[in-house]
Amino acid sequence: MENTAKKTKIIYEGDVYAGSFYLFIGVCGVLTAASFYFFTERLGFFYLSIGLSIFSIYMLGKGAVMIYLYFSRYRFYKNHDQLSREEIKDERRYTRWRVLKKKKNRRRYIYTILFGCLIAFMGIFHREKGLIGATCIPIVLMAMIEFGVGLLTEFRLTEYLKHLHKLSELFNIKIKD
Repeated sequence: MENTAKKTKIIYEGDVYAGSFYLFIGVCGVLTAASFYFFTERLGFFYLSIGLSIFSIYMLGKGAVMIYLYFSRYRFYKNHDQLSREEIKDERRYTRWRVLKKKKNRRRYIYTILFGCLIAFMGIFHREKGLIGATCIPIVLMAMIEFGVGLLTEFRLTEYLKHLHKLSELFNIKIKD
């Protein structure tokens, strides 16, 4: 069970790093939006600066919430040398919920990417290509980042869930799913 406490810390530390990545992307989005707003005069870039501003607010908020939530869980498990039966049960239930949520969202992000790229491509042939492109670019960008980070997180959580499942069988811990 000592190995499980170490793996639990690593999982939540990785989630804090993912939150930091979202904060970094949000800051880059703010800088890009500000540069488009102040240093360009084309209407399409003005629209894009608005879309990137909203995208940046989302990324900054998501990063801050992730860091807050997962750092508090990391801090809770930081001083643990081993997990109790109740903690294993709670971690298994919580991790299973997170994996199922990631799988459900993965499909949504793929559809969003495909649909957004299709609309952006069709917008090239429209009179309002600046508005259409500026609307689709932040949405597709957000979906691509969420898909990539979510996929990496899902792989980590799936392996951790397998470890928790083996541990539950080893210690005969029954969980009602």
